[in-house]
Amino acid sequence: MRSTITASLLMTLMAVGNAYAASTACPAVRDIVQVKDEQEGGYEYFAPGPDKRVWVGSNPYAEEHHLETFEFTGALYRDVSSEGNKFVVSCDYEGDEFLAFTRLTLYSFNDWESAKNTFWKREVKEQPSLANKNAQHVETCKSTDQEKCSFEYSSLSAAPSQK
Repeated sequence: MRSTITASLLMTLMAVGNAYAASTACPAVRDIVQVKDEQEGGYEYFAPGPDKRVWVGSNPYAEEHHLETFEFTGALYRDVSSEGNKFVVSCDYEGDEFLAFTRLTLYSFNDWESAKNTFWKREVKEQPSLANKNAQHVETCKSTDQEKCSFEYSSLSAAPSQK
């Protein structure tokens, strides 16, 4: 009986210890691919993500040479995006010119948590920004170093189906 209780306790502790089994950060600029958006104008941006998923972004005002000047400028976590997606991480990149920017987004990071020794800060505002209007939990990371904006999660949920 005692060994059964001990075994159960060890199994529980192992499960709790592995709740945040995966760790990741925003994509490096060198991993971002841009594709001309023939319908909307500008460019769409893609980068490989964890679990064979893809970070996605766009900028209808972008020009081809903008990607060459992109630098990572920070990240944003929301439990609900303005479009209704859940557990969303967005990564921001800016270039040398005024309209040289994109935000790459990937969701749904289950059990999202900032990694230790990073610059994530929880937003506490009485009036949320329009982009965060549906969110109850918002955290921002302001750094030019992707590693300082790394985070942990237990799994990625399936992407919502296209309507």
